[in-house]
Amino acid sequence: YLTFDAGYENGYTPAILDALKKHDVKATFFVVGNYIETSPDLIRRMVEEGHTVGNHTYHHPDMSKICEKAAFQTELESLATLYKETTGQDMVKFYRPPQGKYSEQNLQQAKELGYKTFFWSLAYVDWYVDKQPTKEQAFSKLLTRIHPGAVVLLHSTSKTNAEILDELLTKWKEMGYTFGT
Repeated sequence: YLTFDAGYENGYTPAILDALKKHDVKATFFVVGNYIETSPDLIRRMVEEGHTVGNHTYHHPDMSKICEKAAFQTELESLATLYKETTGQDMVKFYRPPQGKYSEQNLQQAKELGYKTFFWSLAYVDWYVDKQPTKEQAFSKLLTRIHPGAVVLLHSTSKTNAEILDELLTKWKEMGYTFGT
């Protein structure tokens, strides 16, 4: 399962979407408010091409520090409202806590709001824009650590991911992997 966390757009998402389309692979993009506000056309493209857009909160805070239910709810619902205004559709109730930081109380609050929380089983350090991994470094992590049922976390801000995704998907398919949603 391919997932992308999208905190902002810096020009790489179109190439990522092109590679996904070429391979007929659907992904889940966990987005924040800034992303929808600044890149509504990309959000609409994701939806049109059959990808899932999930909730990564409006402001990308450390959700483990938010104890008050109303504040927690506002982070998720304000993003869902903006998504509906942008796409005309209700946002699927998939939630990924920013940076994977959560408390048991957060997980319960998300559940009470009807959200299913998603983490990941495979990730690599691809989020530092000024310190991108080389193609070789990315492949050494992503090809050797892939496993059946993997939930792969990538970032759409990664130049490396945009450059290697077509080849990566080809290699994973050659290894016998298929992709689910």
